[in-house]
Amino acid sequence: MKENDEQDKVLEAIASSTKAGTTSKNGPMGVFLMVLFAVFVAIDLIAIGSATITYRSLHDMQVASEQESLSLGPVLSAIRANDANSSIARGKGPEGDALVVVEVTDTGTYETRIYLHQGRLVEEYALQGAPYTPSKATDLGSSSSFSFTYDDGLLSISTDRSVAKVALRSVQGGA
Repeated sequence: MKENDEQDKVLEAIASSTKAGTTSKNGPMGVFLMVLFAVFVAIDLIAIGSATITYRSLHDMQVASEQESLSLGPVLSAIRANDANSSIARGKGPEGDALVVVEVTDTGTYETRIYLHQGRLVEEYALQGAPYTPSKATDLGSSSSFSFTYDDGLLSISTDRSVAKVALRSVQGGA
């Protein structure tokens, strides 16, 4: 019996020490842990929200940049494809100056004309000397302005959305 009493005392001591070491959820430590958890959740939500906003902003900037490139991309391609002596000229478009890229072929001389028409930048491919026909032109995008300068082998083209510069190889002795 003595042995049982001692075992009971040991078990009671273990049980009472276990109860003393636990904290309830309503105690000060439990409240602190709940507040700490809530703060971590709030910080995570703020980080996710700001990352989403940043990503959206970067994506919008990329889309705008691609749109700018798309409007002058065909113009730059036409200039590079027909880069020859006297291939760049200034024409008289319906709403101001037109950039004219002259292409001489076996069947005749053709022009790629880039100009403004009703707030749109358009590209028209026609026989040299033919009248401007905006209804047959390809729409390159909206723009309220279009200008170009040619200086020492460098052609600069600008719209209200972007500026592009092309070094003409034919002027620099290239093919």
